[in-house]
Amino acid sequence: MAAACSNAVALKSAGVSGRLGGSGDRRLCVSQQLSPVLGGFGSHCSRSFPSLHCASRRSIATSGVRAQVATAEKTSTEASKTVESPVVIVTGASRGIGRAIALSLGKAGCKVLVNYARSSKEAEEVSKEIEACGGQAMTFGGDVSKEEDVEAMIKTAVDAWGTVDILVNNAGITRDGLLMRMKKSQWQDVIDLNLTGVFLCTQ
Repeated sequence: MAAACSNAVALKSAGVSGRLGGSGDRRLCVSQQLSPVLGGFGSHCSRSFPSLHCASRRSIATSGVRAQVATAEKTSTEASKTVESPVVIVTGASRGIGRAIALSLGKAGCKVLVNYARSSKEAEEVSKEIEACGGQAMTFGGDVSKEEDVEAMIKTAVDAWGTVDILVNNAGITRDGLLMRMKKSQWQDVIDLNLTGVFLCTQ
């Protein structure tokens, strides 16, 4: 270890022999700082104080940090066993990004309600994949742009699992086209699902 004892406190046992239990030239070296510039730790101490014991505060501090980390990890593991799994609703979760989100959360231990509008078969597959990994899932068919469907979806999750902790507003549609050629009904479909749907679910 390329460091030296600096700012050390040396105490002769002559004045404190009764308290320290030492005699002669025995001394106590307390390392307060470590300096990598002053040479070898062992050689410096043994040359200056041939009969002392130097303790590295760095090694003591490292041991203390490791002990604290081990304790924190143990506490975290024990706490996780008693914490209820979060309840998640993912809208538009039968395909694409929604499917990927639902699967990731389900495999991470969340209870997932897989919402879909038309793709019931795909939604069931998502639920089965989550359950195959040891998670809990259910499917719910409903249009999130309709208030009654949203209320029924929330009620289904709460009745089954007691609460809703996370909402992922993923459902959305596109009706791309030139503005001059877009029908008002197409515009309204996008607004109802992509905006009003988010409003209703969040509310």
